Amino acid sequence: MSVPGTWELHGYAMTCRNDCIATSTGEIPDALQSAIESKKYQQLIDACAAEILGRRAHERRPNTRQRTRTIMTRSVTALEHKEGGWWWNPATMALDNMLRMVASSGGRIAINGGQTALEHFIETGLETLHVCRAESLAIQDGLKLLAACDRKTTVDEVLRSEGWDLVERKLIDLKAPISLSTWRRFPTVAPGDNFSLDI
Repeated sequence: MSVPGTWELHGYAMTCRNDCIATSTGEIPDALQSAIESKKYQQLIDACAAEILGRRAHERRPNTRQRTRTIMTRSVTALEHKEGGWWWNPATMALDNMLRMVASSGGRIAINGGQTALEHFIETGLETLHVCRAESLAIQDGLKLLAACDRKTTVDEVLRSEGWDLVERKLIDLKAPISLSTWRRFPTVAPGDNFSLDI
């Protein structure tokens, strides 16, 4: 997803092998948290100029690495800098205007969770998605990366049905193990405006 100016948005996610990102109550098990904190995954996010998260994802993952972080929420008027980073209301402030304030030098911007924040950008034209999987982990009846997934429908199947192409799949951590799948597509849907972003 290219934004007018010098920014490029990429989605990033760490799931377990059955596509869950948390338990049904929103908790991240220790084993999955360790995968999120792994050197290989963190290097992917560190390579970005800034990251965007939903509020609940921000609360579950404090900004200990002091990244340039934007938290999506409807609790602010437009854009405010406070604890943990920039708090942004996309309903009242355009994305490119926010990025001019937060990442004025441009670069790659990571959409780094959670489910509703990621789906918001998918609905508004995200073109590149990087899905990392902790291949040895599974969460029973957990929260899936995408809402359209269920016990019988995988993230791969949902993405293919929505016009995404798998362009690369590789192991980035042989010991864990952690795989990385990169998906791309051309935007084909109109922006939606019915999301609750305090996730």
